[in-house]
Amino acid sequence: MDLYLDSADREALGPLLRTGVFAGVTTNPLILERAGVRLGEVPELTRWLLDAGAREVFLQTTTSDVEAVVAEGHALRALSDRVVVKVPATVAGLTATAELARAGVPTLLTAVYHVRQAVLARAVGAAWIAPYLGRMTEAGRDGRRHVEQMQGILTGSGTRVLVASIRSVDDVHRLAVAGIDAVTVSAAVARELLEEPLTAAAVDQFDEAVTRLR
Repeated sequence: MDLYLDSADREALGPLLRTGVFAGVTTNPLILERAGVRLGEVPELTRWLLDAGAREVFLQTTTSDVEAVVAEGHALRALSDRVVVKVPATVAGLTATAELARAGVPTLLTAVYHVRQAVLARAVGAAWIAPYLGRMTEAGRDGRRHVEQMQGILTGSGTRVLVASIRSVDDVHRLAVAGIDAVTVSAAVARELLEEPLTAAAVDQFDEAVTRLR
């Protein structure tokens, strides 16, 4: 399973990217807003993320017209060959994704809530889908079952599953066991993921032994 960070907060991202654990960073307009990043600052943020250790950066389009989404997708991809263009899984988004895919632009269909959307993503050549696990579950759907079925449909197709809206490290654990391709987590969940109390206790014992050995 590949791990990504769902944030645009540089202070939080810097130490996490430095670990080398996380493959990259995913963003969307809400995440940018929370971090105080204006749309005009996205190119500079992208450069910073890549320099800080992100191997991939996912940037979302902000328009709704097909032609505008396609143009914006090309502009985002022009920032770096390590940028993946995120497009909401609407009819216009699917249409734009098909055009971008034909032009060789890697795309991720985001805000995916149903298995049928995974079928559609495969049909238009999306490189990724981002199902919203937590939001599906909170809406009364069996989020984990939907995600596992999406993975089953897409395995071997060229379209990968990047699960978003992760609420806890337990979600990551269960998805990893289920063979999910990738997840993207908040900085808070990422920090919790890196911590294990029993490991910390063992390290304390090692440190005490080192002190006695001096």
